[in-house]
Amino acid sequence: MQAAGAEEQNTQAGRPSVKAAIEQAAARLFAEQGFGATGVQQIVDAAGVNKAMLYYYFRGKEPLYDALIGQGLALLQSAVCVAEQDLNLPVDKRLKRFLATYLSLVAGNPDLAQIIYREALRVGEHERPAAVVQFRECVRRLAAVLESCAGELDTDTDFTLAAYSLFGMANMFIQRYVVTREALDVAPLVEHIVDLFLYGAGAKNY
Repeated sequence: MQAAGAEEQNTQAGRPSVKAAIEQAAARLFAEQGFGATGVQQIVDAAGVNKAMLYYYFRGKEPLYDALIGQGLALLQSAVCVAEQDLNLPVDKRLKRFLATYLSLVAGNPDLAQIIYREALRVGEHERPAAVVQFRECVRRLAAVLESCAGELDTDTDFTLAAYSLFGMANMFIQRYVVTREALDVAPLVEHIVDLFLYGAGAKNY
């Protein structure tokens, strides 16, 4: 009851709820320092709460980190949902809507983007199986979107590899953004990525 009451007080005062304050502080620290270098005491100090509140909501540092990964992947899933809508649109418009949503969500959540990008580079014993499964599901869904546009694309295309390639093209710009925190100019990036993905670089002597 005390934890719920404290959260209600903070929310009424116009501040983030206790849970949100913990998530925001943790996301910033995990993005800046990584999981291993970030301690529970650092998180609660940054959030302005005590350890009991963190353990009340998340049971520990690792469940908190997993919750943030889940939030980041949910952003990715919501972008894929956009591509799955309006099936009558041509492929270029569907991909532009997907990328515009994806890049805009990243621009609004740079700490989560940094955490997800770092996790995507983990392999072997350090990778988080649940995160890998969720990301692969996003790739599968995007590949299905591309396959549904087979009338506009080469039928010999490996749509799974194409989906990975599209994510890869976008993620290079995302990595630059999360490292430099320079403004992410979404509209021209979307045009560039889709044009390059669909039409190539236009090599004249290839």
